[in-house]
Amino acid sequence: MKSIIIFAVVGLIMFGAGFGGGLILGRSMAPEDTNAIGTAKVVQNPGPVVSIGEFTSNLAGAGRHVISFGLSLELTEKEGAAALIQTPGWLMRIRNEVFMLVKDRVYDDLTSAEGTLQFAGDIKRSLNRMLPDVGGEAPITNVLFESIVLQ
Repeated sequence: MKSIIIFAVVGLIMFGAGFGGGLILGRSMAPEDTNAIGTAKVVQNPGPVVSIGEFTSNLAGAGRHVISFGLSLELTEKEGAAALIQTPGWLMRIRNEVFMLVKDRVYDDLTSAEGTLQFAGDIKRSLNRMLPDVGGEAPITNVLFESIVLQ
C-alpha cells in the first residue's frame, strides 16, 4: 500500500513538472502579439477612392449568364492620380478596358471569392499597365467592388 502512494505522488510530481515546462516552453516559442503596446504594426491608410460606375455585361461560355457590378478604384495618395482618373478621356478608356476584361470571364470563374479576387487583380494589373505612372508609382493600389450580381 505504501508503495502505491509513493508511486502516485511521484507520478503527480512528474506530471506537474512536464505540464509546467510545456507551458513555459510554449509561451516562449509563441509569436509575439503584434497589437501589444510597444510593438509597431504597419497599417497603410487607404488612398482616395474614385467610383468608376456600374457595369452590366454578358459572360463568355455556354449559357446565358450576366454580371452586374459597381466598381471603385483606390488610388495612390497623390492628387495627380485622382485628377488622372477623373479626366473624361481616361475614364472612358478605363471603362472600356474593364468591359473587355469582363467579356472573357465565364460564370464559373466568378462564383467563388477566389475567382472574384483574381478578376479584381486582373483589372488592377491591366489598368496600371494602361495608365501612366504618378510620381514613379502605379496609380491604382486596389480594385474594390461596390456590388456584384451574377445571373
